[in-house]
Amino acid sequence: MTAKTDVSATVLRAIRILNYLKDTPGPQSVSYISNALDLSPTIVHRLLTTLKTEGFVFQDAQSKQYSLGAVFLEYANKLLTDLPFAPLVEPWLSHLRNRTGETAGFYIPSGNTRVCVMEYESQQEIRRSVGVGNQHLIHAGATGRAILAFQSEDMQQRMLERVSLEERDALAQKLQATRDHGYAISVEEINANVSALSAPVFDRQQQVVGAVSVSGPTFRFNDEMVEKHIPTLLHATTAITNALV
Repeated sequence: MTAKTDVSATVLRAIRILNYLKDTPGPQSVSYISNALDLSPTIVHRLLTTLKTEGFVFQDAQSKQYSLGAVFLEYANKLLTDLPFAPLVEPWLSHLRNRTGETAGFYIPSGNTRVCVMEYESQQEIRRSVGVGNQHLIHAGATGRAILAFQSEDMQQRMLERVSLEERDALAQKLQATRDHGYAISVEEINANVSALSAPVFDRQQQVVGAVSVSGPTFRFNDEMVEKHIPTLLHATTAITNALV
């Protein structure tokens, strides 16, 4: 007699489709999704039609291609509103913004990406703005490395395997430097003329829950500025970590 499982294969397929739409740039057709996930076009079409009725996916009327639906914005807003550590983090972001003059943000890991969940923009005329809800690959930039360097070895290995052989050694060295120093620095890695300084935040189990970043135009991120504000950043992340513990 075959043992029953509590896992729904249909739900898992739907989640795979949603994750594919999340990780793949631009709208996608049924055939592309079917080939990428090795699912039959009939199953993909049926699942997309169901997800569409609930707002989880959007279908362009002309191209007939699919993308994530606006309902995820509502989920994101709910998540941000209910973040248990938001009251602990926000005062420090305000403090960092005022002390450094640059944009201060807080990011949390989400699978292979990291998401900006709080941001205090610089008040200077030329400034960096990320935008709450925006995300980047977790191995890209100082903030991604500040998170990834303290995640599990399995997670780090999976991310290393996603980059080219030429990039792999450099990324591994940067992750080790982040662990050694407790912070990461990036210069024009994701966006031209933008630099960032970032450090991790941990919970009571010493698991990394996110990272605080200070970012702005590269022309203001000289060596003197960075050296001056590394202690400021580490003081803030240590205080947040201690509050979470």
